Amino acid sequence: MDTKISIIIPVYNVEKFLKECLDSILHQTFQDYEIICIDDGSSDRSLDILQEYKRKDNRFVIIRQKHFGAGAARNLGIKYAKSKYLQFLDADDCFEPTFLEEMYRHAEKFNADITVCSARKINSDGITIETNNPLWPLNLDKVPLERVFNRKNYPEDIFGLFCVVPWNKLYRKNLIVDNNLEFQNLSSSNDLAFSHIASICADRIVVFNKELVNYRYNREGSIAKYRADNTINIIKAFLYIKTFLEKRNIYADFEEGLIKAFINHIRAGISQCNKEQYQKFLQELKMLLPDYWQIFKPALKKDYITPEYLKNFIGEKKVMLWGASLFIKQVLEQEKTQNPNIIGIIDKNTALEGKKICNYTIYSPEALSYLKPDGIVLTVFSNNETIYYSLNKELKEKYPEIVLLPNIFSE
Repeated sequence: MDTKISIIIPVYNVEKFLKECLDSILHQTFQDYEIICIDDGSSDRSLDILQEYKRKDNRFVIIRQKHFGAGAARNLGIKYAKSKYLQFLDADDCFEPTFLEEMYRHAEKFNADITVCSARKINSDGITIETNNPLWPLNLDKVPLERVFNRKNYPEDIFGLFCVVPWNKLYRKNLIVDNNLEFQNLSSSNDLAFSHIASICADRIVVFNKELVNYRYNREGSIAKYRADNTINIIKAFLYIKTFLEKRNIYADFEEGLIKAFINHIRAGISQCNKEQYQKFLQELKMLLPDYWQIFKPALKKDYITPEYLKNFIGEKKVMLWGASLFIKQVLEQEKTQNPNIIGIIDKNTALEGKKICNYTIYSPEALSYLKPDGIVLTVFSNNETIYYSLNKELKEKYPEIVLLPNIFSE
C-alpha cells in the first residue's frame, strides 16, 4: 500500500465549491493520503481547478469520464485506489481539520471495516442549518458508540443505525474488493444499495458522535434537488439489495429490517415530491413490483393531511408540532389562516431555534417546560414509527402532563 487513505471524489460542475472542498482536505492534520478526483464530464471550470491543484500537489490523481454519474465515478475511483482505506467524499462538502485523523485513528483502534462519524448541514453560503440532530446522520437512539458491532448484533436494525450516505464513512478497501461491492449506476440514490450491503458484509463497524463533515444541503444543481423526479430509484436499490442477499441465501434473515428501512427511504423520497411526481412514482412502483408493491403501502403518502385535516385532528387542544420537517412545511404553506391552536414547532436541531416555518416559531424541546401545551403532534414523516415510540417514552418521563396525540400518519 502506497498510502493509508484513498480519497475518492466525483466532480461534476461544482466550480463554486470545489476549492473550498479541496483546501479543507489539504489542510487536514492527517496527510498520508491520495486524492482521486473523477471529473464526470463537467462543462464548467471544475476540471481546470483540479488540474491547477494537481500541478501543486502530486497526491492528486485526475481521471476523466463522460457524464455517467457519481456512482460510476466512484466505481472507477475504487479501481485506481492504492490504499488500505477508502473515503468517498462529495466535491461540494468541506471537512473539519481533524476529519481524516480521527477517522483513521478509530479505524485502526477498533480494527474496523467501516468507521462512521457524524455531520452537520450547511447551506450554499456555508452557514450551519442543522446540527446535533439525534436522528441524522446517526440514529442516536439505537446506534452503539465507540464499540464494535455488526449485523449479528442488530439483525432488524442494521439498516437504520446510521444514514446511508458514503461521505461520513471510512471503508476498509478489502471489504469492498472481497465482496465485489459497487455503486449502482443510477441518477440518484446510487449509494443506497452500496451502503446497506456494506453494512451487511462488515464484521466490524464502529461509530463515534463527532460532527466532522459539513454537508452542503439542497444546493442548486445538486442531485438531491432533482431526486423527486426519480423516486423510483429507491425501489431499484431495494431490488438490488434483495438480489444480493438472495444469492447469499440470507435474504430471509434481513427481510423485515430491509423492508422497514425502505419504508423510511420511500417516505423521505416522496415527502419531496409534488403531486405529479408522486403519481409518477406510484405508477412506476406498481409496474416494477406488480405482485408485491403493497409491502411498501405503509410508506405511501397520506394525501388527506392538509391544513384542514390538521385542524380537525387537533380540535380545541393547544398543541405543538414535533419536527420541523419538509413535509409539515409543505402542509403549512397551504394554510389560508393561521391555526390559533398550534403554539409552535419543537425541533432538536439547535440551528433552527427561533426561526419560523410559515407562521410558527421553532423551539427547542426545553421550551415544553414553560409553553406547556396540552399535547404534541408528531409531524416527522420519515422514520415515523421509531420516532413515535421514543417520543412517547420521552414525554412520559419528562413531561407526563403533555399527551402525545394518536399518530397522524396512521390509517
